[in-house]
Amino acid sequence: MWKPMVPRDLFLRLQLPFAAGTLFVVVAAGLAVPGLWTSPLLFTGAGAAVAASVAFVPSRRGWLLTPWGIVVPLVDVVSVALVRAELFGYIPTVGVLCLMPFAWIALRYRWQALSLVFLGGILISALPLVLRVEAISTPLMLLNLMTLPILTTGISVGIHLGANSFRRSRQDVQDTAESLASTLAQSRDDELVLRTVLDTVNGAVAFYNADGRLVLANRAAQKLAETVGFRFDDPPYAGPNVCRGDRTTPVPCEQQLVPRALRGEVIHNHLEWCGPEGDQIAILSSSRQVHRPDGALLGTVIAAYDVTDLADAVEAREEFLTTVSHELRTPLTSVVGYTEHVVETLGADAERLGVAQALNAIARNGDVLLERVAQLLTAGNKRMVLAPAPVDVVALVEETVAVVTPFATQAGVTLSVDGEGVVAELDARRIEQAVENVLTNAVKFTPRGGSVTVRVAGDGGRAVISISDTGVGMSAEDKQRVFDRFYRASTARENAVQGIGVGLSIVKSIVDAHGGEITIESEQGRGTTIGLSLPRTRETTPPAEEFALSA
Repeated sequence: MWKPMVPRDLFLRLQLPFAAGTLFVVVAAGLAVPGLWTSPLLFTGAGAAVAASVAFVPSRRGWLLTPWGIVVPLVDVVSVALVRAELFGYIPTVGVLCLMPFAWIALRYRWQALSLVFLGGILISALPLVLRVEAISTPLMLLNLMTLPILTTGISVGIHLGANSFRRSRQDVQDTAESLASTLAQSRDDELVLRTVLDTVNGAVAFYNADGRLVLANRAAQKLAETVGFRFDDPPYAGPNVCRGDRTTPVPCEQQLVPRALRGEVIHNHLEWCGPEGDQIAILSSSRQVHRPDGALLGTVIAAYDVTDLADAVEAREEFLTTVSHELRTPLTSVVGYTEHVVETLGADAERLGVAQALNAIARNGDVLLERVAQLLTAGNKRMVLAPAPVDVVALVEETVAVVTPFATQAGVTLSVDGEGVVAELDARRIEQAVENVLTNAVKFTPRGGSVTVRVAGDGGRAVISISDTGVGMSAEDKQRVFDRFYRASTARENAVQGIGVGLSIVKSIVDAHGGEITIESEQGRGTTIGLSLPRTRETTPPAEEFALSA
C-alpha cells in the first residue's frame, strides 16, 4: 500500500537525484571547460545543492515535515538558477534540474505554493539576463523568459492535481480496508459467539447450504452422529442404528432425519430412537429451510434434542395408566355385574326392602367408573390403530348426537345437526368417539337453556365437523392447554364439573391419527366452537412417534 513520503523517501526520490545531477553537471562542465573551475556562480549553486541535502541529516530532519520544509526545494531552485546562469551558454538543457524541486513543491504543499513554482521559473529564466544587465527588447526574448515558468507551472499543476487525486483515492482505499477489516473482525467475533452458543446448548444443531454441503455442526451434533453411526459431512448422512418410536423397527437411510431435511421436507418434533440395542437414546428432531428475501434457498437447519428421560417418563406413564386401568376394570366389571344380578334377583322386593335406589346408584356410578377406565385405557395407548372405510359423515354425526341427546336433555341443553352429504374414508368408531367427547364436553359447560349445534360440510378434499355451543367459553390459557392430557379448565375446577381431563386429548389423538387438524375458537362468556377437519380420502397416517410425546 502507498504511504506518505517520510524524509528518507524525500531524500532518496527527490533530493538525492537532484544533488547528484547538479554535481554531475558541475564536474562535467569543469572537466570540459577548465576555466569554469573558478566560477563563483557554478560552485555557489553546487554548494546550495549540498547545503540543502544536509537538511536530511537524521538529527535535524524532523522540521522537513513542517511547512518550513519548503525551504529545501526553494534552495534547490536557487541552486538551479545559479548553475544555469553560468552554464546556459554551454549546456542549455541544464534547466531541467528544476523539475525535481518543483515536483517536491507540487507533491508536498497546497496549491498556493504553486505560485512559488512560477516565481522560481522566472528566477531561473531571468537570472542570466540580470547578471548581464540585459533588457528584454524583443518578443522572442520575452518568450524565452516566460516559457520555462509557464511550462514548469503547468507540469507542477498536473502533478499537484494527480497527487491530490491519488491521496483521495488512497484515503478511500484505506477507509474501505479499515471498514472491511472491522467487518471481518466483527464477523469472526459473531462466528465465535455463534459457535460458543451452539456448543453450549444441549441440542444438536447442523446447517447445510443450498448444495447440501455441511457448513456448521456443533459438538452435540457430532456426538449424535457417532451414536447413530454416520458423519454429518459424509453422504448418505444416515446410519444403521436408527429405529422408529417402537424402538425395534429400523428406519431406512433415505427416511432418516438429514436425507429428509435435505429433500426439503419440513420436519416437526419427529421422534426416533438412535444407538445400538440396549443403549438407545430418544431424539426429537425438527428441520426447516432458510430462504433469502427474494425466495432463493440459502440452506437447511436441522435441530435434534436428546429426550430419552422424557420418553422413558412418558412410556412409564403409559404403562402405569394401562396397568391401573386394567386393574380397575376387572373388579369394577365384577361390581357392576353382581349389582345387576342382585337387582334381577330381588326384582320388586328391592323396593319393599328399600334398597332399589341404592342399587341403582351403585349401578349408575359403576358405569361412570367403567367409562373413566375406558378413557384411561384409550389415553394410555401408544399407537392408535385405525380401520378406515367410506363413511357418511352426516349420518355418523346424527347417530352420535342421538347417543348424547338423553344426557343433553337431562342438562336442559338443546342439540341440533345441520349438514350436507359428505363421504370420507374414516374409522367410524374412532370419529364417533371424538364427536361424542366434544359433544359431551360442550353439554357439560353449557348452562341450562343453552344449545349445541353440530355442522358438517365439505371443504375441498376435507370433511369438516364443527361443534358450537353457547356455553361459558374459555380463557386464553385454557385454549392453549385444552388438548393436554389430564388438563382441566379453571371453570371445570371451580364448578366441580365431573371428568379426568382426557376427553379432548383423545379427540386430538384421533384427529392426528387421521392426518386431520383441530381448530378452536372461544371467548369467555360467549361459547366455544371446535372444528375437526379430516381428509376425505385416505392418506398416509402420520407416524405415531411424531405426536406421541405431545399427546
